Amino acid sequence: MTKVPRATPGRPIYSPKQVAKDYAYVAPGFIISLIAFTVLLPLTALAFGTLVVWVGALLLPCALLLASLLARISRARLHWWGAELAPVQYAPQRPGITGLLGLMTEPRRWLDLVFEALIAFPLRLFTFVVMATWTAGALGGISYPLWVGYVPRDELTAVVSKWLTFGALPDEVAHSLALDIGANVVSGVIFLVTIPLVMRGLARLDAAVTAAALGGAPATSGAAASPAALPAGANPATLPAAPGAIPASNISRSGWTLIVTSTIALISVAINWPLLASLYGVPVVIAILLALAGAAALVTVPRWPVIGIALHTVATLVVAVLCAHVASAPAPWPVMMLIVQALLVLLVALRRPWPWALAAWVIPQVGVLLATVLLALPQGMGSASRANIIVSASVSLAAGVLGAVLRQLVTSRGALRAERLAAEGLTEQRRQLDERTRIAQELHDVVAHSMSVISVQAMTVKYRLPEMPADAEHEFHTIEQSSRQALSEMRGLLGLLRSPEDRETLQLAPQPTLTDIPALVAATRHSGAQISLRMPEAAAALETVPAATGLTAFRTVQEALSNAVRHAPRSPIEVTVQLAAGRASGHGEVMVEVMNGAAAGASPVSSPGAGLGLAGLTERVQAVGGAVMHGATDAGGFFVRAELPA
Repeated sequence: MTKVPRATPGRPIYSPKQVAKDYAYVAPGFIISLIAFTVLLPLTALAFGTLVVWVGALLLPCALLLASLLARISRARLHWWGAELAPVQYAPQRPGITGLLGLMTEPRRWLDLVFEALIAFPLRLFTFVVMATWTAGALGGISYPLWVGYVPRDELTAVVSKWLTFGALPDEVAHSLALDIGANVVSGVIFLVTIPLVMRGLARLDAAVTAAALGGAPATSGAAASPAALPAGANPATLPAAPGAIPASNISRSGWTLIVTSTIALISVAINWPLLASLYGVPVVIAILLALAGAAALVTVPRWPVIGIALHTVATLVVAVLCAHVASAPAPWPVMMLIVQALLVLLVALRRPWPWALAAWVIPQVGVLLATVLLALPQGMGSASRANIIVSASVSLAAGVLGAVLRQLVTSRGALRAERLAAEGLTEQRRQLDERTRIAQELHDVVAHSMSVISVQAMTVKYRLPEMPADAEHEFHTIEQSSRQALSEMRGLLGLLRSPEDRETLQLAPQPTLTDIPALVAATRHSGAQISLRMPEAAAALETVPAATGLTAFRTVQEALSNAVRHAPRSPIEVTVQLAAGRASGHGEVMVEVMNGAAAGASPVSSPGAGLGLAGLTERVQAVGGAVMHGATDAGGFFVRAELPA
C-alpha cells in the first residue's frame, strides 16, 4: 500500500523547510521528465519501427532498461520527499543476449516505460508551469512598485475594477497608478501567502500519480508459503509468498488503471473539445470544460464511481442540450462522448459489481434520452437522433456486459486458486498433525514406559533390599519423585501433541515383535513386579505373524504392564499371548491379555494426560483391524484384552 503524507511529521505546511522541500521535489521533476521524454519516446519509436529487421529487438530492451533507471530515480525522489512506496521487485536478469531479450517479457518494465515516456512529462510540465506562474505572480506583484515605471502599463486593473463595480468606478480612478500598484501588490501578497498550499498540492499530485504508477502491491500470488509452520486454523491463502519469489501482484493494478485511464482521458480532451467547438458550435471555454469533465469522469470512476458517473451524466446532458440543433453531425451523442460512455461503463463493470455498471449505463442514457425528447417535442425526434441513441445504448451495453463477464471470470479464477491453496495448506497441516500424533504415541509407548519402570523400581527397592542404608533409601526416594515429576510433565507434553481426531500410527525402526515380549516382561520384573507369562515357545509360529500385528501386540503388552506397575504396584500380573485359528476366513488371530490383581493400598494419584495410553492403544488395534477390551475384574483388578488378525 502506498501512502502519500499530507506533510512531514512534526513540520507544518507553512514551514520554510517544508516549502523548500516541495520546491526541491517539483522543480527538478520537469527537467528529468523532459530528458526522459526526448530520449525514450524517439528511442521507443525507432525500436518499434526497426523490429522488422531485428534492430528494434536490441533497441527496445535498451529503452526498457533506461525507463527502469528513470523509474528508480522517481522512486528515490518519492522516498526523499516522504512518501511510503510499496516495494517493487524486478525479475533477475539473465546474462547474455537471452537475458537482454527477456526484458521485453517483464510487464513491470513496460509500465516504467509508459509512465516515464508518456505520463511523467505532461504531469510534471503542468506542475512546473503552475509553480513558475504562481511564484512569478508573487514576486512580480510584491515588487511591482519598483519596476512599474520601466514597462508599459496594461489595462487589466482598470477592466477588472470596472467589472467588479458594474461600471460605477470613475475612469480616472480605474486608470490611476495608485490603484494599479495597490491591486498588483495585493495580488502578489495573495500569491505569496498561498504558495505553501499550492506547492504542497502540486507535490502531492505528482507523488500520488507517480506512486500509483511505479509502486508495487502486496503479494497475493506466486509461490505459496510453505505450510510447514502453519498454526492450527491458519489460512495459507493469507500468508506471504515464499522468500525469493517475485509476486505476481508486483505491478499495482491501480497503477495500470491510472495509466490507462489518464492516457485515454488526455486523448479524449485533445479530440473532444475541438470537435465540440468546430462541428457543434459550442463556445470554446464551455467545450473545454465539457471535455475536461468527461476526462475527469474516466479518471475518477474506478475509485469513486459516484463522482465519475455524476460528472459524466452532467457533461452528456449539457452536450445533448447544446448539440440538439445540429443536424450535420452525430447528436445527441457525439462520437467521442459515445466512446467515453462505453469506456466508463467498461471500467465500472471491471472494478465493481454489476449493479454499478447498470447504473453507469442507465443514468446517462436515460438522461440524454429525456433531454432529447423534451427538446424535440414540437416536431418530434428525428430518425438520426433515434439511430444515434440506439447505437450509443447498444455499444455501451455491450461494453458493460463484456466487463461484467471478464470480472466474473477473474473472480472465479481467484476463488478457485484461493480454495486450492487452502486445501493444500489443510492437507499439509493434517500431515503435520499426524506426525505429531505419531511422535506422541511413540513417546508414550517407549519413554513413558521406561520412566514408569524407573519410578516403580525406585519405589520398591526398600522392600527388595531391606538392609539398604537410610541415605541410599533417601536417594532412591528422590529418584522416584523426580521420575514421577518427569512422567507427569511428559504426559502434559503428550496432551499438547496429541489430537483426538488423529488416526494414523506410523512405525519406528527397529520395530519390536512378538518375540520381544519375553524380554519386555523380564525387564519389568526388575521393578519387583510378580509377572507370569504364557505364550507359544515355537519361534517359527511367532515369525509367521505380520509385522504390524506383532508390533501392535508388543505395544499392547507394554502399555498394560506400564499401567499395572504404576496403578497396582506389588500386585500379581498375568500376561497371555495365544495364536488361534480364524473364525471364518481361515486366517489366524493373535489374542493378547494382561490382567493384574487388586492394588495393595491406595492407588497413586493420576497425573495430567492420564488415559492417553489406552486411547492410543485402541487406535493401534483398530488400525490393524482388531478389537480391544479393558475394564475391572471381579477381584478388583484390571484387564486389557486385544484380538488381532494374523
